[in-house]
Amino acid sequence: MKKFGVILIFVVIILVVIGGYFGVQSMIATKRSNEQVTQTISETMGSSTDITSVQSDSGYKLDLPNATTTTPGNWKNYTNAKLGFSLSYPSNLVKSVSGDTLTLTFPKEIYFHWPLQDDVVLRVTASSSCPDTIVPESQFTATTTFSSNGYSFTVTEGDDAGAGNRYQEIVYETHGNGLCYHMSLYNHGVNGAGFYVEGQALIQKYDNQHDIDVKAVIATLNSITNSFRLQAIDVVQ
Repeated sequence: MKKFGVILIFVVIILVVIGGYFGVQSMIATKRSNEQVTQTISETMGSSTDITSVQSDSGYKLDLPNATTTTPGNWKNYTNAKLGFSLSYPSNLVKSVSGDTLTLTFPKEIYFHWPLQDDVVLRVTASSSCPDTIVPESQFTATTTFSSNGYSFTVTEGDDAGAGNRYQEIVYETHGNGLCYHMSLYNHGVNGAGFYVEGQALIQKYDNQHDIDVKAVIATLNSITNSFRLQAIDVVQ
């Protein structure tokens, strides 16, 4: 019986040591993951801190492209000869094409920190008339204009919320080749860190980080917009 007790204590000690080891490894992995996220976002942001801003009705400050916005040279290129445009985008975005719509998905584990990891997609279309927005038009701010790399864009931003969800849509549009080129960044997420954590200080910490992450996404949108080019439509397509 005494021998069994000694063995039991030995087993417990081993389990505690193993648990401690994996706990430390988990903490190290989390720290490295956060560092990688920060580095990746920093590398994909193509604009400087000298930016033009617009204040929406919801109070959110939208940063727009201006003369200082740049596009990294190592981004991937996309050309649509049928619709007469090209652009560049970060290699970590997931590209898909369906019909005349280019969709670029922002991986949440790269662009956002826990717990507010939004679902963000950028859709680029071209048609004879500008398409409707996803967020109801009643939730949109007044139209503003800006210039990026010689092209004139109109911009509208919509914000909506309900049932613990938050929706944001930023639309950049320009015209050429008899078409409306429509770039819509759609962001769907949870309406605040308070749904995940308790304590005002902790909630504020995660909400502030989320604001930083959203700004990084918008900076990436602005760099993609800066790379936009019109070209002659290939009628053979």
